[in-house]
Amino acid sequence: MELPADVARLLDRLRDALLARGEMVGLYLYGSLTTGDFSPTGSDIDVVVMVQREPDETAIGELRQLHATLLADSGEGARRLHCLYVSVPTAADPEPLRTYWYGDRMTQWQMKVLTQAELMSAGLALSGPWPPPGIKPVPTPDLQAAVHREISGYWRRLARQRRCWWHDSWVTFGLTVLPRTEAVLATGDLITKGEAISRLADFGVPAALAQQIRRRRDGETVPLSPVQRLRRAHLTRQIMRRGVQRLSRLVPPQGAPT
Repeated sequence: MELPADVARLLDRLRDALLARGEMVGLYLYGSLTTGDFSPTGSDIDVVVMVQREPDETAIGELRQLHATLLADSGEGARRLHCLYVSVPTAADPEPLRTYWYGDRMTQWQMKVLTQAELMSAGLALSGPWPPPGIKPVPTPDLQAAVHREISGYWRRLARQRRCWWHDSWVTFGLTVLPRTEAVLATGDLITKGEAISRLADFGVPAALAQQIRRRRDGETVPLSPVQRLRRAHLTRQIMRRGVQRLSRLVPPQGAPT
């Protein structure tokens, strides 16, 4: 697979820096870069780093400095790098919070069941063995159950909030979650964000709003006045609440527990 030149340089530098530190078992790319849905201006660079053990405070500080150096040296593209550090012994456990570089800061996130499924279905080893140690293909009922919990819990709570829907990134992220969740619950399919955008009308997203999302993902600037942003936030919140309610009522097939 041929990666965009700037992305390939960034990932080569990340791999070399992590190999020099030791502890790394493997470096794995997944998401839009491996599914053919990558937008040079709008897509994230999603990476999982398998390590021998959970980073302690000293290691986290070193990793923070490593990423800060990459960010300073590699330009704005490095802000789209999302890098999750996962210890091999607990790799398949979706519950623990793990060390996570998110664009320009170190935080924590989980190795979710959906992430494991995406990694196994269309991942790429940049270093280390395949499959990633400790990760196995996710049975469809397990994936459907996990996605159902996510839409019924996390996204139900988020849909009630107001402030996040003022932001372009949250509008895109939230609205595309709806058709992607439906695809998993209905057929077990993992669809791309581009495919999800083409299905937004199924959730009552007006054509004009869907077009805004497409244009931003293609790197266009789509300016909105404060009044337009307010109206969009109100509309998005309504669509999210209806969509989450509708999807929460779907029972995952094959009796998968929720």
